[in-house]
Amino acid sequence: MRGLRKCRLGDFAGICPITRCAKHMLNGPCGGSQEGKCEVNPDLDCAWQLIYERAGALGILDRFDEIVPPHDWSTGLDGGPRKVIREDQCIAGLGPKA
Repeated sequence: MRGLRKCRLGDFAGICPITRCAKHMLNGPCGGSQEGKCEVNPDLDCAWQLIYERAGALGILDRFDEIVPPHDWSTGLDGGPRKVIREDQCIAGLGPKA
């Protein structure tokens, strides 16, 4: 289970960036999303696009003017952020299957 231990759902217009964003970005989108879709999984809507649209509809976009401090992942229950290994970028013989 992934989480902040102190829920901040209200800070993000009711959409949790920890559970909805593949990269768990707390300060906005990663920059890799295209046309409102997640760069990690293009079948999913970008969580930050959803957050931005909902915040706009609720009239609370000004909440995002403040930078959120970095999250201390050491307090998580699952050992920290996901680690993605791209086999196509591994050095021959030293990759995850070596």
